[in-house]
Amino acid sequence: GKFDIRKPFTTHTIEYSDNTTFYLFTDGLHDQFGGPNGKKFMYKRFEKNLADICKLPMDEQQTILEKAFQEWKGNLEQVDDVTVIGIRI
Repeated sequence: GKFDIRKPFTTHTIEYSDNTTFYLFTDGLHDQFGGPNGKKFMYKRFEKNLADICKLPMDEQQTILEKAFQEWKGNLEQVDDVTVIGIRI
C-alpha cells in the first residue's frame, strides 16, 4: 500500500519462550475467493489452520498451507499476492 501521510513507527517488545513461532503474512491468502461457494477464505479459517499446524516442522507447515490455498482457490484466479512467513525461535 501507499500512504501520503507518514506516521512514525512504534517499537514493541514481545516476550516469548523457546519454540515460539511468529507468523507474518499479507492479506492475500485469507482474501482469496474459492471453496464450494466462491467465498473468501477468511481470517478465521486461516487462523485455525495456523493453530492446527503450528507445532509441526516448518517445511510441513509450508506444504499444508500451500495445499489448503490451492484446494480453496481451485480454478479461480488468484486475487492478490500471498505471503506467509513463519519464524520459529
